[in-house]
Amino acid sequence: MRTHPSFPHPRPCPTSIYFVFLAIFALVSAMATAVHAAPPEHEIKLATLAPENSSLMQIFNEMNADLLKETGGRVGFKMFAGFVLGDEEDVLRKLRVGMIHAAAFSVPALTDINPDTRALLIPFLFDNTREVDYVMGKMDAELRKGFADRGLEVLGWPELGFIYFLSTSPVASIDDLKGRRVWAKANAPLSQALIDRAGVSTVAINAPDVLMALQTNLLDVVYNSPYYALVTQWNTQVKYMTDLPLAYIGGALVMDAKAFRKIPAPLQEIMKTVCDRHLKRLVEKTRRDNAEALGLILKRGVQKVTPDAAQIAGFKDLSDKAMSDLGPKFLPPEPVRKVKDLLAEYRDKKGQ
Repeated sequence: MRTHPSFPHPRPCPTSIYFVFLAIFALVSAMATAVHAAPPEHEIKLATLAPENSSLMQIFNEMNADLLKETGGRVGFKMFAGFVLGDEEDVLRKLRVGMIHAAAFSVPALTDINPDTRALLIPFLFDNTREVDYVMGKMDAELRKGFADRGLEVLGWPELGFIYFLSTSPVASIDDLKGRRVWAKANAPLSQALIDRAGVSTVAINAPDVLMALQTNLLDVVYNSPYYALVTQWNTQVKYMTDLPLAYIGGALVMDAKAFRKIPAPLQEIMKTVCDRHLKRLVEKTRRDNAEALGLILKRGVQKVTPDAAQIAGFKDLSDKAMSDLGPKFLPPEPVRKVKDLLAEYRDKKGQ
């Protein structure tokens, strides 16, 4: 029945009004989502091997959120996490050909680009993170320039941390390595040189195969950071950890310089500030994770082996000889001298 024109129109019921508002809200939300989902003016494709749901990736995501906020949505990252783009060598190739614009690497993956960084990887060089922080602080500008000269902008310095010997029998001295099957990581010349100098048997395999090699008794001695030893479950196949840092493994978040220069200068500065701030948080997180992982490893039955002063000196003397075997072309002497001078300077200050 039609309503007569002279009669008043029926008033909409509250339920009708509710659905009208709901429809309007849904439309506005959809429009806001579409705007938010639009890529930023300068979208940087960034690769990291950090797993998608890891706490490390959470920091990368927070870094991206802050970058979008502080640049008014003009600069942001498109993240590729885990091994979705392959391992570090694969990612480096993709960076070189422009498939991605930036990536986080461990320093060993970057040594062919900037050989000066090999000075930071010398075995038994650093004793603790305070020494690392002092040397890195003094060499920051020089290291950044070295990468810039080779077409890469450094946005910050993450790290893997210290790596340690993990073994099926105690390793407190060089002699304890004799007769043991020691892991020699593929494409790791410095550790290979050290092991060759020690005159021990090595098994050169890639990291993903180490757990199986330990389980099948193909390896007796491996090395890793406490956190990754726990994550990879290597700790379940060893009985001892040598309480002497074998090496410090740093990292770098780098960006292709051509892609970086396409971003307006004021936004470049904001991006460098944001990335540096969050990557320092990442270093703090990594160090906490390693400390907590070490506690868990020891709690679960792995025993700590502490070398004495003479045994430590033996390891360091072996390292010096092994590094000299590599020659100046592979291990540039000037960066090595600077690192060692800075270490001596720091240790002298601490001794005062």
